Amino acid sequence: MKISLTYEYSKSTYLMKIVFLLFPLILLLGCKQYYLSVSQQWVDAEYLASTAVSTPDPRQNHPPVGQMLILNWRLPSEVFKKKPEIVLDLILWNYTTKQIKIPIENKMDFATYRLFNEDYESSGGILTYRAKMVTQDGQVFREWKHQLWVNLITVTEDQQPISTGDKTE
Repeated sequence: MKISLTYEYSKSTYLMKIVFLLFPLILLLGCKQYYLSVSQQWVDAEYLASTAVSTPDPRQNHPPVGQMLILNWRLPSEVFKKKPEIVLDLILWNYTTKQIKIPIENKMDFATYRLFNEDYESSGGILTYRAKMVTQDGQVFREWKHQLWVNLITVTEDQQPISTGDKTE
């Protein structure tokens, strides 16, 4: 009886050691080493730190209203040498488009795009967006698309309707 308890103890200890050694390896392999990510933040009076801690703040009288996109990235040295930039394509709720170019000055950094107050109210806000990390020679290294992203099709009044070939009278 004593022998089997020792055997079971050493077997479970051995398994725990294997799991303990493999767990950090699994965590490291699961993380993306190089990335581009975008998150969206709504901004209003609740966004101000003074709201959370109940301190006086002159901005509480006229708080900012709008949206903010936070872009994070990490690049390998080979791509950073090619002088990349982030091209942020926006489609606003009034169906206008904007393209913003953000220079990348560090291999790992973040940037924000803010659409506040009058610009936010006149456009209705950001409907969808796409961010691309583009090198100087035009290659796309990483891309992040909002789940509703589509290329906007614009039609002008002087364009003729497309004929289907059917003639109905």
